[in-house]
Amino acid sequence: MIQKLLIFAVFAFLVACSDENPFEAMEDDLHEVEADAYSDAYADRIKASSSSMSMYDQCMYGYYTASYCCTYYGYRCSYVSSSSSYMSEADKCYYGTSTYSDSYCCTNYGYRCSYVSSSSSYRSSSSSATAYLTRSKTMKLTLTYYKQKSSDWDLGGSSDGDPSISFVLYFIYSGGGDSTKVSTGTLLSLQDQGSWTGSKSSTLTIPMYIEDVKICPNVIDKDVLSNDDYSSGYCYNKYNIGYLDSYSTVYQSDYYSSHYELEWEWYLY
Repeated sequence: MIQKLLIFAVFAFLVACSDENPFEAMEDDLHEVEADAYSDAYADRIKASSSSMSMYDQCMYGYYTASYCCTYYGYRCSYVSSSSSYMSEADKCYYGTSTYSDSYCCTNYGYRCSYVSSSSSYRSSSSSATAYLTRSKTMKLTLTYYKQKSSDWDLGGSSDGDPSISFVLYFIYSGGGDSTKVSTGTLLSLQDQGSWTGSKSSTLTIPMYIEDVKICPNVIDKDVLSNDDYSSGYCYNKYNIGYLDSYSTVYQSDYYSSHYELEWEWYLY
């Protein structure tokens, strides 16, 4: 009995001298282990489902770099270094802050070409490529993905909308002066449907001497009384298209929209 009392007294003394209750410390450690296990399980669930996610959602869950997600989808911009600022890849190439090589910036945006070695042949088709088209070309634009994000499109706030999706394009001539405006017409029309994946294309002719292309998506929710325009109001540029190889695909998305996700691609030939 005396031996037990001595053990208890020593234990009580240690507890009194300690800044932290050992039982509370053990409980905190247990909670931390549980939290880590939950976090790992959540990450595994997200990873397992990532193959079915859009690029937009994958950016939100951290599958791509903060710089990429900030530039193309407006997510995780707070993690992007202030030195790179919130610029498009074309602007980063222009100002020299892009992580891509000079060859890439020259090939895709027509910037930093003076830094590309003449032996690198950044354009396989011709070493005398120009920023503008030296002949008219055909452009094939394809809508590939749509997903409604907000739930207030129809009365009641729970129904999917009836989106009608089209594009207006501006073909801008060399020198940044005049432009030609064209439209794809309606590429996709849905009724009570919140998402779509597929391929809807339009073929357009781009005249000679065009240097830049501006693409403006239009998303209209069709209603009985009056249609609602949910378009983001933003246009997306591709500069120096004369440097593009035939069938070289350009991928774009309407990352400024808060109402929907929209992705498309196009190439020239």
